[in-house]
Amino acid sequence: MSKILNSRQIIVSSDRIHDCEDYLENEFHQIIDHALSVGWSLDEVAVALNRLVAEEIAIPARAITLH
Repeated sequence: MSKILNSRQIIVSSDRIHDCEDYLENEFHQIIDHALSVGWSLDEVAVALNRLVAEEIAIPARAITLH
């Protein structure tokens, strides 16, 4: 078994994920609206947000656990 040196794990509770989405939804749409208002296309915004999320969870030795 490999030892995790950086214990920054992402632990997602299936009971809480919907509540978290509801909590973030308004601000998420504000970010999108702001980017659109300064000239970015929806496709550009969607790809950029996706890449930022991917970078955040791709930290080495970081595991995602859904329970």
